[in-house]
Order: sequence, then structure tokens, then C-alpha cells
Amino acid sequence: MRLLVWILVCVMVLAGCSPMPENVTKVGGFPPIFPDYEGVTIPVDIVPLNFNVDGAEYVYATATGSIGGELTAKGEWADFDIEGWHFLTRENMGGKIVVAVTAKIDGKWLEYMPFDIFVSTDSLSVYGLTYRKIAPGYETFSNIGIFQRDIHTFDETAIVNHTALQGECMNCHVANRCNPDRFQLHIRGRHAATLVQTMGKRKLLQTKTDSTIANCMYAYWHPSGRYCAYSLNLINQCFWEDTTKYIEVFDLGSDALVLDMEKDEIILSPLLKTKDYESYPVFSADGKTIYYCTSKPWIESGHIEKMQYDLCAISFDEATGRIGDHVDTIIKASAFGKSITHPRPSYDGKYLMYSLADYSVFPIHHPEADLYIMDLATGESRALSEVNSDRAESFHNWSPNSRWFVFNSRRFNNANNLLYIAHFGTDGTAGKPFMLPQRNPREFYRRLIHSYNVPDFTIRRVDLDIRSFAAEIYSNERIQVQVR
Repeated sequence: MRLLVWILVCVMVLAGCSPMPENVTKVGGFPPIFPDYEGVTIPVDIVPLNFNVDGAEYVYATATGSIGGELTAKGEWADFDIEGWHFLTRENMGGKIVVAVTAKIDGKWLEYMPFDIFVSTDSLSVYGLTYRKIAPGYETFSNIGIFQRDIHTFDETAIVNHTALQGECMNCHVANRCNPDRFQLHIRGRHAATLVQTMGKRKLLQTKTDSTIANCMYAYWHPSGRYCAYSLNLINQCFWEDTTKYIEVFDLGSDALVLDMEKDEIILSPLLKTKDYESYPVFSADGKTIYYCTSKPWIESGHIEKMQYDLCAISFDEATGRIGDHVDTIIKASAFGKSITHPRPSYDGKYLMYSLADYSVFPIHHPEADLYIMDLATGESRALSEVNSDRAESFHNWSPNSRWFVFNSRRFNNANNLLYIAHFGTDGTAGKPFMLPQRNPREFYRRLIHSYNVPDFTIRRVDLDIRSFAAEIYSNERIQVQVR
């Protein structure tokens, strides 16, 4: 009993020691917070948008709903209660949260102009995100993994990482329209394999055949779940002597195909297996079209800047598994000195988002790389100026209802690719993107030694038994796919 009383007294004393604003000076302008959350649009039940105030010894922040509710955070940074924040977002769906900040800087209390956070009526309705984490400078397998993050909390767990598969490269993971009931993952290296997990049942495929140049790599599921479109890439990388540029990732050859996941058969077409480089195939929302990128073999000219990809399309018949007999060029980017990569159709069938850079098949290292959006009804494209920065934007994916998207950006420090989420309205415009929230964002991102890439939403956790999966990888037992 005495111990309990002593604990209660200590709690009360510590609470009483929390400094309260006094002799406050009002200053013009919004507070200098990190990350920048002023004016962003968020979904209900997102994790709290905690923030730091530059130079602050102590922060006192109040979040007030325009419809109702209020929440206070105080400490070295604004650390809001998770359940309280969830309640506040639910209460103010369709409204906004007004955040008032008073901070103690150099011994003085400063009160800033309040800023707004808008709460969308569009649900996100996902568990979280999946992504790969890798060293930001160049590829190394010593500290790499595929992770998943609950976006309603700050919890992150590994799906598979380097501790389970030492010396192996993990990449190209993708769920079917954000549903991990159908999930695939490619392992490169000495124990190469393509994992296909369907409704909890797992198999490992050997996808290299005598008729193909490489293993299946960049993947995209057909909406039916029966097929996957893949590109086969002979990937290389080099470093620039120019200190303003980073690593360059490029192909020395690439083709595209479709894999029948039920029969473990690959479906080839001479139109997707040419001397040109075909890459990044994806299915349209209705599954009747394959969009892909294609480039002339830049190696013939000896200039990597000639590696410019156009956006093309070819039909696909789900009933027969047949690929069409002619190719349509949707956007001939090379004609105006640009390169299109990472096409991603929205799941509602209305839009297609892509990356546009000066050249390259891998724009993640290109500062000029921006996101573009194409209206599939009109064929018109425009830059997503609402979300683009003066640094590289890439690796984007849609939420299940096509009202949100996640993407990579180097805008923070030009070294680490970080994750940003943005709302996408029915009018085809995007809201201001917000950085993936962390409990103490300044400390987290200051210490971060990884880059994020290949992010995607997932409606549920990806369940993969890492121990048994690792044993299967090292066993080298594979199902050899056949050519139809």
C-alpha cells in the first residue's frame, strides 16, 4: 500500500513539474514543425501526426476538432495519445483538426498561428503498408528486408529480412490489389526463387527457362488472381564520376510475359519479347489490357541517356490466357526526350499514374523524376504538381478504393527515399502529401540508415512463416515453370 501511495505521489509531482506556457509572446506564421503537416488531408484512424518544433525545449500543442473534441500533447515534442487521436479523427470526418502550438525556445514561450489538418470522408480501410528497406547509397544484402507497418499504430514487423536469409536479396513483393491472400516475392542470388503464396498455401517457383533471358522479376497481379504479369530484367548498376549523380541502375535486356499461377506456365508473345527492352508490365483494372514500358536498346548508342521508355499497351484475354496481336503506343515519351516507368492503373479504372524522368528505367535516383497522372477516358496527362518536389518521386501505388496513394520521395535529404501518403480526389487532383508518421519523427528520421522502396498498401497483415520459408529457400527445391 505504501508503495502504491509513493508511486501516485511521484506521478503527481512529475505532472506538476511539466512546464506550462507563461508570459507568452505571439509570433506571426505557422510553427516550424517537422514533418510539415500544415494543410494535409488524412484518413480517419491514421496514427497521430506527431511532430517536433525546431529548436524547442518544450512543446505544448492542442488539437481541436471543427466538429468536436480536443486533444493535448506536451513534452519535448508533440506526442499525441493514439486512442485519443483516433477518436478525434472519427469525430471530425469531413471537417478539420486545428492545431495550436506554443513552444519554449531559448527560454521564451512563443505562440504560433494555428494550422489545419483536414480529415477526409474517404476511407483508407487498410491495415498498413508493406515496403522494402535497403541501404540508401547502393545495393547491399547485409541489412535488407521486406517489412510491414500498421498505419494505425507505430508498430513495424519484418515479413522477411536478412537475419533469416543471409546474403540474399529480397525484392519485387506484391499483393493482389492490396489483398495479401495472394502475395508474391522474388529472392535473388544463390538461392533464387519466386515465392507465390495463395490463401495461405505457399510454393517456390523456378521461373528461368530455356526460352527466357532471366527469372521473373517485376510483378503485377491480374485482378482475377490467376495470372501475374512479369518482366525479365538483366539488371546492372554503375556509379557516376559526376558527384551530382548517384548510382545508375539499368538493364542490358528485358522482356515481358504472363505467368499462369494455377498451372505454373508462362505465356509468351513475340510482341513482348523483341530486341527492344520491355519492362514493368501491369494489368488494367478490368484485366483486359497489359500496360508496359519499352525502350530501344540504348547500349547500341553507348549513351545511357538514350535509355528512354515509352508507354505501350496490348490486350489480354483472361478466358484463354492469350496476349493480343498488336501493340498500341499510349505515350511516346522518347519523342520529347523523356522516359516513362512504373505505370500504375487506379483500381477504379479511371486513371494511370507513372513516373517521368529524362531517362532511365529506375528513376529513384533521378532528381528530375516526377509523378504524372493520365485520365484513361481522355488520354490526357499532367504532372502531379500538388505532390512533386525538386527531388526524385517514384515507386507509387494506389489504395484499394483509389482515393489514396503512397510513393517514395527524396525531398527530405536527397539521400534516403522516404514514404509519403496523399489523398486523391474524384476530380483527379491530389492533396498535399504527408510523411509516414513516426512517434518521435525528428529522432527517427535523423537516425534512419535505410531507404524505403516498393511501398504498397495491404488490407491485412502479410502472414509468412519466416523460419519455414527460409528452410525452403535453402533447400533449393523448386517447381520449374513450363512454357505454354
